[in-house]
Amino acid sequence: MKKSVACMTALLMSAVLAGCSSSGSGGQSPSNTTTQAATTGEAKPANPGTGIIEAAKMTSCDTATGKVTAKGIVTPPDGIKGTVKVSVSWVDPATSAVLARGERSFTGAQPGKALDWSVEAEIAKPGTEAKCVLGASVL
Repeated sequence: MKKSVACMTALLMSAVLAGCSSSGSGGQSPSNTTTQAATTGEAKPANPGTGIIEAAKMTSCDTATGKVTAKGIVTPPDGIKGTVKVSVSWVDPATSAVLARGERSFTGAQPGKALDWSVEAEIAKPGTEAKCVLGASVL
């Protein structure tokens, strides 16, 4: 009888301890779990503005290592008001890495009135080929 009481006690203790142990990945979710809607992975700027690349022209762009300058003209289209922003990125065509970047903004630009722009930057990576990439928008 003592043996059966000892066995029953051991069995009961095993059941109690099993009920107290962690259930791992099964069981209930923690109360601090949140869900998030699926994303596309696409980055979206906070204020992308209105693209006016068709209204911008680059007339020159240095690509040698060191101080570089890009120049051109932008003419804000009719019906577009705001700050005109012209940007130039000097990009490594083999890797698409941006080697340097510069921008120029024009506050209060008038539609139809051409604006000369100049942007400076510095390419610090010697011996790297660079291509100029122009951007223009109205914020």
